[in-house]
Amino acid sequence: MSSTTRRTLVRLRVALLVTTLAVLVTGFATVRGVQMAAETVRDRTAQAVVEVAAAESALIRADRAAVRSFTSGEVRLAGAGTEYATQTALASQSLTRVAELNEAGDAGSQILRLVEGLLAAYRAAVAQADAHYRQGGGEVVGTADLWDASSQLLHSPDGVLEQLGDLRSVQEQALARQLTTGWLHPATPALWAVPIAVLLALLCVTQLYLGKRFQRLVNPQLLAATLLLLGLCASMMFTLVAAHRLDTARDRLTEVLAGWDRRMALTDADGQDKLIRLVTAHCRGGDCGPTVGAAGQVPTSVAGTIPDEATTAAGTRDVSDRLEAAAASSQLPLVVPAVTLAIAVLAGWGLHARLDEYRFRS
Repeated sequence: MSSTTRRTLVRLRVALLVTTLAVLVTGFATVRGVQMAAETVRDRTAQAVVEVAAAESALIRADRAAVRSFTSGEVRLAGAGTEYATQTALASQSLTRVAELNEAGDAGSQILRLVEGLLAAYRAAVAQADAHYRQGGGEVVGTADLWDASSQLLHSPDGVLEQLGDLRSVQEQALARQLTTGWLHPATPALWAVPIAVLLALLCVTQLYLGKRFQRLVNPQLLAATLLLLGLCASMMFTLVAAHRLDTARDRLTEVLAGWDRRMALTDADGQDKLIRLVTAHCRGGDCGPTVGAAGQVPTSVAGTIPDEATTAAGTRDVSDRLEAAAASSQLPLVVPAVTLAIAVLAGWGLHARLDEYRFRS
């Protein structure tokens, strides 16, 4: 019986130490993995989505500014205008940022190259329209060039705005993948929860065995180890909280971008309406052809609430705050090894004391 008791104590100690090691490995890997995934979403993927939307917004504003310059006659003095130059520069900056942050792989890179080429062609076409419009009697040709630049290079089914929509779509798809795969997969919590549950069961079984075999109600070291393990389990809940915060941040981002899109749709409609009026005014004989005629009806309203720029800015800050909160766990990767090491020491200490007592009795 003495030999059996000794073997049982040794086996329990080995099982506790091995399971504690499993808790250390799985817990640290999960915490660090979730943290890195949250940081990637915060610093790259979500920002890439926002930058694509910013580039689209800037180009819509630039196009309307160019049309206004031609309509008002400012083009003769300052070309397409300061706002046009500013907005196209902002669009280029946003696209550069997207290239740096791209998480959509080759698909995103290919669309970016296409967009950059189309944008360069659009700017060249607007510059050509400007040059023709300034020439004596060149208003008709300049207006036609501006129409081609806007309708063919910016608004056509293969134009810049459509390509930017595709680019945003692939970035959003990358974001959705990151939030449902890898360390953010819904099944990931089982990776650390199962070893913790096994270790908790082992600690309870060991406590009961020692109480029955040595007539001791509680082993203080094992009790302390159990309390630490419960605390570690509570700390590991951060991974669930982080995943939830990332999901809510994505939902909030979708909401903010939807409002932004509605405002930009109105801005674009205003610019296209002015462009159609400009082209119609320069049509010879009043016939602008079927293309302009088909585009003559521009929607003047958009369904849903139209947020102002301050509301959109506040919404993007809210998204950033949520993402920051999801990744704010810089100390937890240090807590997991410290706590598991303490549990291993306490478990070994508690059983070592009983082994010593057993040796004395035997």
